[in-house]
Amino acid sequence: MKTISHQRLLVALLVSTAVSAEGLHAALLPPDASASVRPTADGKIAKVFVEKPDEDETGSLHIVYHDGLDVVQIVPPKAEPKAEGSQAGFSEFKVARDQESVGWGETYWECCQSYPIPLVLTLYRSGSIIRRIRQGQELWAWSFLDGGRKVATVWGLTHGPEVGDFQLYDVATGRMLAEVFGDEASQQLKSDAPNWAQDLQEELDKPARPLERVVFPPADAPDR
Repeated sequence: MKTISHQRLLVALLVSTAVSAEGLHAALLPPDASASVRPTADGKIAKVFVEKPDEDETGSLHIVYHDGLDVVQIVPPKAEPKAEGSQAGFSEFKVARDQESVGWGETYWECCQSYPIPLVLTLYRSGSIIRRIRQGQELWAWSFLDGGRKVATVWGLTHGPEVGDFQLYDVATGRMLAEVFGDEASQQLKSDAPNWAQDLQEELDKPARPLERVVFPPADAPDR
């Protein structure tokens, strides 16, 4: 079994090129790279997991395919611990119902925060990072829609009024399809908000849960 590897500045030094007992390993390339790591034509994702999920600075994110390919997204090295603006790890990783698309939040150390916060939504499909979305505030929640063809997101302040900015994106183009805002008085969505936004509001209203270490593809049922 052959290891798949790519040259990547500094990051390549941290990725092992040895074959592991679990299968093939490959490092995801930065979004602007021309090459990519390709699973087999019928490759479907078996699971996604993160190392050290219980710590502020998580370990690497693994996308494991049924054919044994283990694609690894690592946390870029820092100049110093908890350096402002540096990535701390990953959060809220999910697999779409097509079993080919994965998304996760990138958490960062920011000024005046004692813990890292998710600021970027990264979307991956069939061996490549295809989209990175950043609104400027904290990523509160997100979900795949239409089998991975769309994503719904809600962003907001780390502290203060809980009035979210709900956005719906087309994954292929990165175009925003719709946007609604929470009501400042009630700090909730209005009753006439679209279903995709109401679903995210329901997620926000649930008690906070610890980061799941392993995520499997959802059951075969249509997304909204």
